[in-house]
Amino acid sequence: MTITSQDRTPYEIERSAALVMGFVNAVGDGCHHLAVAASANGATLSASVPFHNHGETSDLDPGDALVAMEILTLAAVVGGGAVIRTHLPDQTSEVRGWKLVEFYAKPCSASETFSAYCTDPETGELIPPEWGVEYVAAPRLTV
Repeated sequence: MTITSQDRTPYEIERSAALVMGFVNAVGDGCHHLAVAASANGATLSASVPFHNHGETSDLDPGDALVAMEILTLAAVVGGGAVIRTHLPDQTSEVRGWKLVEFYAKPCSASETFSAYCTDPETGELIPPEWGVEYVAAPRLTV
């Protein structure tokens, strides 16, 4: 299934753009990486958006943001998730996640994010966590 901007309603375009900016604004200054995914029929589509926040300024590639908006539109129909990894100065990182339902992002707790990252999706077996990663609760988005 391909979704193009011609297939989307103004509401869908507005909500997906608001979600992308909500994710960007949910974290403070620094170097971040947003990943969004939608899953259906055993397949997953994903997009990633590296970005930097400095004060009131956010630096992200508009093309990457548009691809993320397309995935968010699909996730509104089939479900999906979003994760932000924040790279910290001491070479560690924080990871926070949201479940995507319709055009809303439900914040995940630290343990829900840990579980999503440290469980093999095919076998259900635990995977050791990455070194230097702290799984943190996601904030509510302002959109």
